[in-house]
Amino acid sequence: MTDPVENTEERKVHIVSNGKREESRLEQNLKHEADVIKKSAQNALQKRKEARASRSPREIQARRRKAGFIIGTVLAVLVLTMIFFSILFAMYINRTMKNKVEVNLNAYDLSQATEMYAKEKGSDEWKMYQTLYDGENRILLTADQIPENLRKAAVAIEDKRFYKHKGVDWKGTLRAVMSTVTGGGVQGGSTITQQLIKNITGNDETTVKRKVTEIYRALQLEKQYDKDQILNTYLNTVYFGESCYGAQTASRMYFGKDAQDLTLAECASLIGITNNPSMYDPLISDWTLANNRTRQLRVLENMYKQGLIEEKETYEAACEEKVTFTNGYTCLGELVEGYEAPAEDAEETGEKVTKANNSYFTDQVIEDVARKFVEIYELQDSKPDSEGNVISAYERAVGMVYSGGYKIYTTQNLTYQQIAEEEFETTDYQEQTDSYDQPLQIAMTVMDPYTGDVVAMVGGTGVKTADRSWNWATEVRPCGSAAKPISTYAPAMDNGTITAASIIDDYPIDLNGSAWPRNVTRIYSGLTSVREAIVQSLNTCAVRTNILYGTYNSYKFMTEKLGFTTLTETDSTQAGNMALGGFENGVTTLEMAAAYSTFVNDGVYTTPRTYSRVEDSQGNVIIDNNTESHVAMKKTTAYLMRSILQDVVTRGSGGGAYFSGMSIGGKTGTTDDARDRYFAGFTPYYCAAAWSGYKSNEVVYSDTNPCSAVFRRVMSRIHEGLENPGFHSCDGLVDVTVCADSGQLATEACAADFRGSRVKTVQVAADTAPTKSCEMHKMVSYCKDGKHIATASCPASSVMQVAALDYARETVHDITVPDDAYRVQVLSAGPCPVHGGTVTVDTPQQPKNESSLDDAEKPRSWLHP
Repeated sequence: MTDPVENTEERKVHIVSNGKREESRLEQNLKHEADVIKKSAQNALQKRKEARASRSPREIQARRRKAGFIIGTVLAVLVLTMIFFSILFAMYINRTMKNKVEVNLNAYDLSQATEMYAKEKGSDEWKMYQTLYDGENRILLTADQIPENLRKAAVAIEDKRFYKHKGVDWKGTLRAVMSTVTGGGVQGGSTITQQLIKNITGNDETTVKRKVTEIYRALQLEKQYDKDQILNTYLNTVYFGESCYGAQTASRMYFGKDAQDLTLAECASLIGITNNPSMYDPLISDWTLANNRTRQLRVLENMYKQGLIEEKETYEAACEEKVTFTNGYTCLGELVEGYEAPAEDAEETGEKVTKANNSYFTDQVIEDVARKFVEIYELQDSKPDSEGNVISAYERAVGMVYSGGYKIYTTQNLTYQQIAEEEFETTDYQEQTDSYDQPLQIAMTVMDPYTGDVVAMVGGTGVKTADRSWNWATEVRPCGSAAKPISTYAPAMDNGTITAASIIDDYPIDLNGSAWPRNVTRIYSGLTSVREAIVQSLNTCAVRTNILYGTYNSYKFMTEKLGFTTLTETDSTQAGNMALGGFENGVTTLEMAAAYSTFVNDGVYTTPRTYSRVEDSQGNVIIDNNTESHVAMKKTTAYLMRSILQDVVTRGSGGGAYFSGMSIGGKTGTTDDARDRYFAGFTPYYCAAAWSGYKSNEVVYSDTNPCSAVFRRVMSRIHEGLENPGFHSCDGLVDVTVCADSGQLATEACAADFRGSRVKTVQVAADTAPTKSCEMHKMVSYCKDGKHIATASCPASSVMQVAALDYARETVHDITVPDDAYRVQVLSAGPCPVHGGTVTVDTPQQPKNESSLDDAEKPRSWLHP
């Protein structure tokens, strides 16, 4: 039996053998047919030669005339056809284009980006840090601001016959048409003039009509404008990628410099992007960076070959230059020292966050300038469109800010703003969330107390992800006890209602049957100095002082003297609102920073501002935002409040704001149930106010005040390297010796108090210094042996004269305070609260109707100026 494998192999050999025989026969047949065709052609050629040789000269001439006639007729038809179509084209042009589609460069209102300027720490030089634009990010360059190398680069790579043609390069156009028709690929063939027309008209349809119109426009444009005008306009309108239109914004985007400062190599790199930004943008990826390098070398080569670079050394140097882009990479793909490479796994881990273009500060500048535009241009809301939509005057003004080509000079300090943003973006407080899993928000405004310039502003924790978003720094929120110094103590001290020596009773009052207000500690201390009342943030003392000064007066002081705009009529009638900062709407950190700045600036209030001036695109000043200042309080009041508020930081509730090496003052604030936390403070250099809370208005559970902590972190970095000049004193101050219980001039009785001498020296304003002597202390007899209940029974050697407090206090809910034990009204023939023994008042204490007493006989009040 035959092996199947062997049969298979035999079949393969047989098939191959048969195939070769068939191929041999096919080749023989083809060769035979080729020989036959060749022989036939030779015979035909021989016959034509014999026939031509047999013709007479007359026949030859007749044939030539006939051929010439045919050719002439065809040419004549072609010429007539061309003339006919030329006439029709001319008629078409006259009817549809002439004086209708021509381009007038001056008639096109190119939207221009608005430039934002600021200064860095220690610099007086303005730096353009950002542009605002609506659609097209463009800053127009004048002819002298466009580098010659940029012009040459554009011509070399885009239109080498630019200076020879009249708007249309017919050779290039014909070449493009032929390439397209013959399938050689689509070519542009557009000149710089044609590209400019497309850029400014926005018409880029791929139709014959559009191309014909473009050619006509280009020819007409070059009759109206010279080559330099056309090229300059082109460089101001062409798209460079990264939302940049025109060379100026592109130069700043890719190289961080003005176009006029570009090197030859940078010019070649920049102009190379225009052909296809998605392919040649060096900031997109390694691939596009490599493409840009290849394109750059091609531009330089074209410039050299076309004589636009004259020296070979210049050409070679440009090719070898390591151009560095704003992302830190060179044209060779090397990362420059000092830059950090982007995290490759950011997208994979989901940690990548797209940061907003605008900072909170820039957002506020836009708002401030827009509102000023509404005012100076008398803008009105638009009329409703077909769908009833209305654009408000404010939004129209915002549009002007974005596309008007303005120059806005802000008060921002770029270094300080960066510090604040870094601290707010990385703070651990954002990990503290409410029941809706929303992060704790903190906002802060930092300003110069002497000029009113806001230097930094942050409106929330975490990375800012949207422009013109919610800004807690300028939204109203209650500030709690941070209001006390500006709503109550400063104005009351300024008009003499109290002095720095005054004593206030830390004791609640009866309000509708309840003890009110309550201190945070629920502890009451009785007679307390103004300084301690502020340092310990005693609510009772603030309310008593506000009532004595006048709640409405407090409202007027804040609105008229300190620039607050959000207080309400309800606030003006409520001592709790005005004294304790529980305002109906609230205040902003911007207003609070400005108010506290008055303490630093010797009592002078300066309206805060976020920008100093605005110029139009021609450099004309249209807004000169000068600050306005006025005296809000006396220098002595400002000085004394500065001194007290420093104690708040060094030994009171503001300790969380302290950092070494600088004099610091300030005041904390907490609203009911701790739904809002606050801190407003200052140094000799800057003033800042911070708020924290939840969008949901839930309770802020924190052992420390987040605002004090953020103040410390931001301000300590801002003050690095600054000397501590301390706070200067002022004229009009005087030291007085007063009683620690009455605040009046001390007497011998004050020194004879049960508890020891109550005499102390206090610095006060000379014009409000106390003039009356203390009438609170009353001399009483004290028996030291503790065995007798009456003075008459006490041995003479054991009797001493001491002083007790002649002070009336209306008891509320049986609340007692430490100094009650030393009041004449409480003492009876019983043991001395300090030493034991018995105390007897010198004069019999008979019950009297207080209303029937003369003023001189009435017990001292709860507040003693």
